[in-house]
Amino acid sequence: MTKIVLREPTGSEFFMLGEPQSWVRAGGGMALVDDEKVIRAYVERCIVQPDPVLAFSQMGVLDAKAVKEAMLSFFIDAESSAPSPATKSSQSETSQTT
Repeated sequence: MTKIVLREPTGSEFFMLGEPQSWVRAGGGMALVDDEKVIRAYVERCIVQPDPVLAFSQMGVLDAKAVKEAMLSFFIDAESSAPSPATKSSQSETSQTT
């Protein structure tokens, strides 16, 4: 296996599976914790090539870590490009008054 192709999760999958990471209190601060079961569920659904069963059975630990990071990048990229709450509220106010 030389390449694994992932697609971006759909909105439906996001609402079904939820966030792959969550913030928890730890040592007087906050820590971002991976939800391994949710990440695996996303990867199982979002592997385009090769067959997901084949990919899981043949990938090594380093490849698994790379696939995990690639899957998480969809969520990190989405957060960094999402409009701010102020932008969202002003957009909804505009659409309500129009």
